[in-house]
Amino acid sequence: MFLSTKTKGYVYEQGEQITVLARVSSQKTPLVIEDIREFPTGDPAALSQAIGEIRPPKSSGYLFAKCGVSPEQRFIRRAGLDPKRIKEEKYLAEIASSQFRVDPDQSIIAVLNASDGLDFDPSKAGTNKEVIFCGMPNSVAETAQEALLKSEIYPDCMELSSLCSIAALIDYLKFNGSGKPTLVLELGAQSTQSYIVSTKGLEATRPIAVGLETMVPVVQKELGLKDEESARKLFFSNTFDFTGMGAALCKRLLKELQSSMGFYEVQTGQSIGQLVCTVLPEKLSWLEAVIGAQLGVAVLTPEFKPWLDARQVTVSGDLNLAKFDSRKFALVGLILDSNPKPSDASTA
Repeated sequence: MFLSTKTKGYVYEQGEQITVLARVSSQKTPLVIEDIREFPTGDPAALSQAIGEIRPPKSSGYLFAKCGVSPEQRFIRRAGLDPKRIKEEKYLAEIASSQFRVDPDQSIIAVLNASDGLDFDPSKAGTNKEVIFCGMPNSVAETAQEALLKSEIYPDCMELSSLCSIAALIDYLKFNGSGKPTLVLELGAQSTQSYIVSTKGLEATRPIAVGLETMVPVVQKELGLKDEESARKLFFSNTFDFTGMGAALCKRLLKELQSSMGFYEVQTGQSIGQLVCTVLPEKLSWLEAVIGAQLGVAVLTPEFKPWLDARQVTVSGDLNLAKFDSRKFALVGLILDSNPKPSDASTA
């Protein structure tokens, strides 16, 4: 999926707050992650500098890369299908429009099997009734592509970072034998995307209209600050210990999460065993522990080295897998996406 089988590969993963650019030794495993650059999303100068540092000396032109993006308007929704209507020509478009308020004519939409992430085929659906609708508006995709090209990055493919992260996490759970359903949170500025995953796949999805900015007025009130801008700067600066007021900051979010967890547990008879936040800025990483404590679930601390060793992915001597955290799931998902899993190797 990169430029050619003889060239190095590049992976570009743009999160809402942080963007990661990586160079890998090959397009297929076994491969080595040779270099990684991280910088704030939306900073053209930082991106240009990262490209200059990561590309081979004396090379120029576009950087051909496998790209993951996380536009605010992205959607990932699980839905159950009516077996009697699966083969109707407009049935899937009807679900997108009526259940998720997505305009099928103005959006790029992929429909995937909830269990394995493969493209849903109505003619081969059988008893498979659970699917994932995912995508983004056409205009958003076009804007993202134009921005990449303007930055001298040529997207060999462009995927949703969220899907890459979820796929990698599911593979990780299978590798370490975890039977615990896991709550996955993407805390954005204005909203939070909530998913429940397990070794069986993506089991539940829910967008929550509560984000990091929702916590700023609470900071202002709790600390008696004169305006929200002062509260915002303090909140995102990591110069003050907010853990003591964590429950108050997350009150609205916790209420919605408790509702989602309760519904899932009643429907499935399973309890959520752990939590992971995959897009939190490093300065706000303490929020993960606060949310986990309030919900009464453990925080997943991934061990990337044994997992990636098993997937034939290593890193150069300048990098340290021990320092990889949950924010790297999307990057790893992009790297592993085109490679067969070990269970598929014998038939690949």
